[in-house]
Amino acid sequence: MNPETGEIVKLTAFQPPERTATKGWTVNVARRNEQRLQQVDFDTIEGVPAFVTLTMPAQQMADVSAAMFHSWLKSWLRYMKRHGLLHYYWILEFQATGNPHLHVLVWLDHTPDVLEQYRALRSWVNMLNKSNVGARQQGQIYESIDLGGELVVDGETVPAHPERVLMYLAKHAARGVAHYQRQLSNMPEDWQYRSGRVWGHDRGLPLREQQDYETDYPTFWAYRRLVRRWRVSEAQAIVDSDRRRAAVSQARGCLRCPRPDISPYRGISAWVSAEVACQLLDAAVRGGDDREEE
Repeated sequence: MNPETGEIVKLTAFQPPERTATKGWTVNVARRNEQRLQQVDFDTIEGVPAFVTLTMPAQQMADVSAAMFHSWLKSWLRYMKRHGLLHYYWILEFQATGNPHLHVLVWLDHTPDVLEQYRALRSWVNMLNKSNVGARQQGQIYESIDLGGELVVDGETVPAHPERVLMYLAKHAARGVAHYQRQLSNMPEDWQYRSGRVWGHDRGLPLREQQDYETDYPTFWAYRRLVRRWRVSEAQAIVDSDRRRAAVSQARGCLRCPRPDISPYRGISAWVSAEVACQLLDAAVRGGDDREEE
């Protein structure tokens, strides 16, 4: 929804064309990443999913340009395509030590055995070693995504499902835009000038068409309040107390706006899965929330 006019428009109207280079994580970059992930049709993606993390030594960060790092990523993806890769989605993050690491969701045309997983990680390590970067096999992670189970992503337990993993990474990226880990001023000079893209996916990744629903304003306001309740509930389930406290505070304030003229018409900038969104909208239509708008 256009916050100025209240008109319902397509997400693509706000989404600039993707670029090949950026200056790290910004508010707009994080928003475009989240919008694209919301468009991914996870139900129709073919293949066996897995979660891969690729890293490099922090002490050699100054020896690696952004161009070198992205060339390694392209080469690794080419290796994976030769070994059954169907689809992928990657997100680049900067650790507290300043060095970048990649989170990659991959979908293969078969279930790889332990040796194949080892070779996939070894191909990354070999590329870096050939460039005189002392990468270690122990620093790389390959995890199969067994639906119904759990994964640990950056120390946080996440349901083992491609959408939930990417949802967590997108939220983490959006929350951390101002965090010191993402400030290019802390990066080597080359990265400050041209960091390259910080997220991407293959062109064949299936995307959903945006669905539009027209409602009256009372139903729209009820829906927003239900989404806030859902977000608070999700935040309260976070194990880490500091992160839980920050997430709950952010969720509770998600409907606040300093401009009373547009506040009643603003949409919700939150990732809600299609299934949950439909359930909340149905509850709003049936009068599931009759509290006044704050």
